[in-house]
Amino acid sequence: MPRRRLLVLCALWLLAAGAQAADILITAEFKPSIINPDKREFVNTTPWSGVCVGTHLQACINNNWWSIDTRIRGTKQAIREHNYGPNGFYIGMPAARTVRVTSDDRAHTFDLGFNIIGAAMRLVDEDRDGPSEPASVGNPRNCDRGLSNASAQNRSTMRMLLRRDGGEGVVACSLHWQETNNYLMTEFDFTYKLTTPQPLGMPSGLYRGVTTFRVGGTGEGADFDLGNGVALDDNIVNVHFELTVHHPFELELPPGSDRAVLAPRDGWTQWSDHGIAPRALERELPFTVSSSGQFSVSLQCQYPLPDGRCAIRSLSDEAEQAPLDIQLTLPGFRVAASGTDAVGLPLTTTMSPPIFTTDSLAVRRPSRLHFALKGDALARMLQRPGSHYRGDVTVIFDADP
Repeated sequence: MPRRRLLVLCALWLLAAGAQAADILITAEFKPSIINPDKREFVNTTPWSGVCVGTHLQACINNNWWSIDTRIRGTKQAIREHNYGPNGFYIGMPAARTVRVTSDDRAHTFDLGFNIIGAAMRLVDEDRDGPSEPASVGNPRNCDRGLSNASAQNRSTMRMLLRRDGGEGVVACSLHWQETNNYLMTEFDFTYKLTTPQPLGMPSGLYRGVTTFRVGGTGEGADFDLGNGVALDDNIVNVHFELTVHHPFELELPPGSDRAVLAPRDGWTQWSDHGIAPRALERELPFTVSSSGQFSVSLQCQYPLPDGRCAIRSLSDEAEQAPLDIQLTLPGFRVAASGTDAVGLPLTTTMSPPIFTTDSLAVRRPSRLHFALKGDALARMLQRPGSHYRGDVTVIFDADP
């Protein structure tokens, strides 16, 4: 398998060796807000470029059209034909792609969907030897017109053509005709849609990926087909993706949480006054958790037992130990592996640390740790009045499991 992968990489290198390439960057961020705890999607943080900048920016914002300039430049020799054909203003666009993004530590990978939902091109009669309106002002074929300089009378043609298939298939969009002339292509953009992974299931960090498109003329096997008579300075566009995930995590412990004194639930009166043995010695420690991502919880003991429980030990007789049952409750969270609610979950040193997740940003969610001692160990303790038992238990919350 490693040998096959090496051969593929070499083939890609040979294919790209003679070509120029343009590199563009698309960024998105997930950073939950306490003001909007139900926010569960990435926010596109890529600056607008190309036709959306300037005059058309507000229209792009209003319609969520995210154009990006590929920085591909060249010329187009157009021939006027009333047939929406490749000799005129013509843009063929590729099918949707899946792009793998990987965390910087290489530990996690996720897939995002990348759809080209439209494209824009600007053709300029730089010699100014043609008509002031050089292209059809009618509706394009196979697409809707998003932005346009139709009727601008400035010897240039600019159109943002928006696909009707949401970028799923392969489609060519074009104007009815473009006046015969040699044009300078001063802009070529695409408009895109990202289908990002669910960020609540992604650990915090930076994720990167890349996909490559070829731009060229009809018959050249390009992903973006600009028709006949095209000469380009570059013909490859590398689209780099960076997804940033910022999960908040906050654990708030009330004063005194570093000490848990075990006692019967209703106090010692029934035992001291009436000799009625308690069923258990217990203590519940409350705390709050704020998180939108995944975190794990593990246990360490000063006196670990073979079954994974922690023990407390008699201060007068070190051989005498009593096991603790420790349970964790995190309302609104669930165990990521099983989907079960995190209610009364036993914690031991021998279990794999459970990883917890949630469907939204949990803000100061009341939670609790429950410590209990019962059974034969409790019966033996009650036979030793005045004895003291003690042991350290460490519960570790890891926000980067």
